[in-house]
Parts: sequence; C-alpha cells; structure tokens
Amino acid sequence: MMETHLTLGYIYYELNYYREAISHFRQITADQEDHPQSLLAASWAAIKMKDYQAAITTLNTLIGAFEGTEYSEEAHFLLGQAYLELGFFDFATAEYDYIVQNYPESNGVAERVDEINTRLLQQEAAVEKMKINLLLLESKLIDMIPLQTEGKVPKYIEEERMRLNVKRETLFESIVVERDNFERFSATIQTMRKMLERIESRRHWRAYAEYGKTRAFFMKGLSGIER
Repeated sequence: MMETHLTLGYIYYELNYYREAISHFRQITADQEDHPQSLLAASWAAIKMKDYQAAITTLNTLIGAFEGTEYSEEAHFLLGQAYLELGFFDFATAEYDYIVQNYPESNGVAERVDEINTRLLQQEAAVEKMKINLLLLESKLIDMIPLQTEGKVPKYIEEERMRLNVKRETLFESIVVERDNFERFSATIQTMRKMLERIESRRHWRAYAEYGKTRAFFMKGLSGIER
C-alpha cells in the first residue's frame, strides 16, 4: 500500500497536481523504507507550489533523520533554494557551503566510476552464472522422481531407491547453497549500483551548490543596493 502512495504521488507530481502529490507522500510513515524518498519528493512538490516554509520544515525532518544517506546532498541543496527564495541569503549560503565542504570534488570521480562499473560487470557475470547453475540444479531435482515401492522389493531396487534419495538430498543442499550465494551477490550488486549513483550525483549537486552560493551572494548584494 505504501508503494502505491509513492507511485501515485509521483504521477500527480508529473501532472503538476502538487497538493495531491503531497497528500500521498505524507501517507508514507517513518517506519516505512520509502519514507526518506517521500519526504524529498514532498519537498520538491512544496517548492513547486512556492510553499517554501513547508519545504523547509520537511527538509529539516529529512536531514535530521537521514543525514549522511544518498538523500543528503539533494536535501541540503533544496533547503538552500527554499531559503534563497525567502530572502534568507546567509542561511542559503550555509547550506551550499555544507555541500561544498562535506562532499568531494569531481577530481578522480570518473576513474572511480569506471572502477566500480568494471567490478559491477564482473559481479553481474558471476550472478548470471549462478542463476544458470541454480536452474540446472532445480531441473535435476524435479527430474528425480522418487521410486514408488510398496511391499517387498528386490534388493537392487531398494539400493537404487536409497541411492536416489541420497543424491536428491545432496542436490537439495547444493540448491540451498547456490540460492544463498545468488541472493548475497545480488544484494552486493544493488549496493554497488546505489554507490555508483551516489558518486555520480555528487558531481552535480556540488556544481549546483557552487552556482547557488554565487547567486545567493549576488541577490544579497542586490537587496542591499535596493534598500
């Protein structure tokens, strides 16, 4: 149900029905995995509505609970934007400074991205091999139909039945191990993909923050001239 609210929220957001989008995002509670994502999306919707105070409140909640996660850079940038629109230029500059100071420059990022991509390709190839092996093992297990024996049977049939039972148990144990490895490697790939997305996004948010900081200084100076 929570995933439905997140999806509907994004649909309403894309259709520019920001109030309806926020109402769905707010249905995702703090104990849900998608909660930080819903807070960020609700902040974007509030900014689109020019409700900067609501955006600031939501973003502070997000930063307070999920600082240091993949949502941090974007949250600090949006918070700077909201402060900028309200004319709180020093607060906006502080948010942009936070991004510039706490997140690395783009130097060496391209090499790191290439390195992670290479590792991902290797991991994905290994997972694909495990998947094929797992399917083969499961097929073998299905093909091993237990011998139906009733009453007294010749010794060689009883021995064959016992041999197949042992083989079937061994296959089952192999499947359990392979499935465990498959799930573990799949989880590793997902973690690496998120790491890659986070590294790449940092280049953009840092550049945006540097631009936002320049804009805040300009607007602050402009407001002083107007007064």
